[in-house]
Amino acid sequence: MEITRGDYDVFKFKRIMNGEVIETMPDQVYFTVKRSEYEDNFLFQKRLNEGIVIDKDFIYNIEIIPEDTNNLDFGDYIYDIEIVAGDKPKTIDKGVFKITYEVTTAKNEV
Repeated sequence: MEITRGDYDVFKFKRIMNGEVIETMPDQVYFTVKRSEYEDNFLFQKRLNEGIVIDKDFIYNIEIIPEDTNNLDFGDYIYDIEIVAGDKPKTIDKGVFKITYEVTTAKNEV
């Protein structure tokens, strides 16, 4: 995943198993960004109905707002997406969350 610092974006995904879209609603969804896998505290996190919305076609929409990245340095962070159904958490994706440089900053937008 890659985003320009301070930008708005929506990352979308579907849960698919054996070629079929999973149409059961989870109890919770987490999208978590940290500096490294060794950190206890996250930089920001999205949760179901708090930055993550599942639409009528079972597309998961993770909304990143400028305030999430405005104060972060450019560079590579880590993320994961975890689905919780019942008492069973399952990490379905993880990787690098890259924040790239910006030319027009928030203070230039006044």
